[in-house]
Amino acid sequence: MPNGPMGEPQMGFQQDGQLQQLREQGRDCTVITVNGARIQGKIEAFDRFVIVVRTSAGKQSLIYKHAVSTVVADSAK
Repeated sequence: MPNGPMGEPQMGFQQDGQLQQLREQGRDCTVITVNGARIQGKIEAFDRFVIVVRTSAGKQSLIYKHAVSTVVADSAK
């Protein structure tokens, strides 16, 4: 694993691979939070704690990862 700041091992998070693919491909997806809210759009950015989704209306939503229940890639049309 690559080293993080100060030579510390960098943790690999399982969902980061999927988020990276969605971001690179520019695919639409739906992020469902633990309270049932659905945010539809494209993954614009993410880090260890948050995901930024740009909606079709052009607005950005910042979602804390601890509040995410599910990320679903929309089917290709």
